[in-house]
Amino acid sequence: MPRQLYVFAADLVGHPGVRRTIAVRSDQTLVVLHHALQAAFEWDDDHLYSFWLKGGFWARDGSEYSHPMHAAQPDPFLGLRNCGPAAKSAATRLDRLKLRNGQRIAYVFDFGDEWRVALTLRRITADESGPSPRLIDSSGEAPGGQVVPGAPSACGRANAVAS
Repeated sequence: MPRQLYVFAADLVGHPGVRRTIAVRSDQTLVVLHHALQAAFEWDDDHLYSFWLKGGFWARDGSEYSHPMHAAQPDPFLGLRNCGPAAKSAATRLDRLKLRNGQRIAYVFDFGDEWRVALTLRRITADESGPSPRLIDSSGEAPGGQVVPGAPSACGRANAVAS
């Protein structure tokens, strides 16, 4: 099967107008998509992250794909994995996930600050052999270094926000 290109719209939840459009090849992984999102929103890489393919943040429905280390050793400090199915590794290729046009995917970067991104798969096209991943469009300035207060965390508990 020829490679395809997946084009995602990425909206930063709680920050109207902050959106990125990113293209990733079908033979690349959710880890690659994560790195593309990090670069697009200008985040550093020392935090955990997860994707929920059914679109619900912190959903306990078996659709979670997380940082490969986190998937192998879930929540070593928080012990939160006892409340649902274990996460799968984000080292999974996109073409193995059976994604479809219009699919909504929830993404959380940094389980402490909990940056939430609502992803929508806008289109799947033939790969034109351009660079991948790549930022196609960017609108709005991404805020940096702030906590999203009161956002529910894993298992539905509210975040504790340090002052």
